[in-house]
Amino acid sequence: MKITIERVTNGYVVHYPEFVEDEAGTEKEVTKSLVIEEKETEFGEQEAFVTLCYELLDQFGIDNNKHNRRQINIELTGEDE
Repeated sequence: MKITIERVTNGYVVHYPEFVEDEAGTEKEVTKSLVIEEKETEFGEQEAFVTLCYELLDQFGIDNNKHNRRQINIELTGEDE
């Protein structure tokens, strides 16, 4: 699987493959895009990056639920705005 992450002025654009079935029932690969927009706040850049990391976990099928003995935690620390 190839995922492309593009840094743009106001966030990220993630391009990833997805398989869809056409009318004949044949699977074909299409490229989908996901936009992760930065909010115009003091920590908007960091919050967008955290969202990007969680989207990557999801795209790669990393099961990160509370019943796993080990989990990947991505979080911002420090004071809120």
